[in-house]
Parts: sequence; structure tokens; C-alpha cells
Amino acid sequence: MYWYNPKSHTSERVAAPSNDEQAVRMLAGHPDSATFVSEYAERRCTGTPIERALVSVGHEFRLREHEYAPVRLAWRERPRRPSAGGYELLLAVRLREESRDHQRGTAPKRAYERNPT
Repeated sequence: MYWYNPKSHTSERVAAPSNDEQAVRMLAGHPDSATFVSEYAERRCTGTPIERALVSVGHEFRLREHEYAPVRLAWRERPRRPSAGGYELLLAVRLREESRDHQRGTAPKRAYERNPT
């Protein structure tokens, strides 16, 4: 699929994700990821296919970046807050990844689990 990646601010050709978890991972890792995922979740709830939902989210954020200065300033003055669903989806993906790492024995130790040196 060809889309605008809102995390890297670039247009790119990538393999389309086969499920929602992969799509959420593509949007994770950015300070605005909860907003990206919230927008994606809204589109998926309306029945939009995975690939089209991702392309739409990227397109929308690309348009927001290239708005004219006065409009852009107005948009920044009242930023759109991500829904709780965006945070929940990001957390679910993170917990699944940590669970897999823990089962494989590759999970990084947390500060309280490390031996003091």
C-alpha cells in the first residue's frame, strides 16, 4: 500500500497490515500515536477496511501539516484530543508484545528487578 506515514512525515510504499494489531503497531511510537490510533479506530468502527483506514489517517494528518499558517495556528490552539480508545489500543498492543517477550525470556528487566551494582 502507498500511504503517508504520520510518524515519519513521509509517503512510503509498505506491505498492508493483515489485522488491526499490525495496523496499530504501524501508528505506535510517536508522541501523537494515541491520536493516530483514535482516528484509525473510528474509521474501523464504521466498517472501513484496514488498508483504507490507515491511508485515510495518514492523509488527514498530512493535510493538517500543510494548512496555511493562520489556519494552522488556529488548529494548534485547540488540538484534537485522542479518545481513550486510542490509548487502550496502544496499551493492548504493548501488553501483548511484553507478554510474548516474557514467554520467550527476552523481556527487558525493569529497574526494580535488576541487581544493584
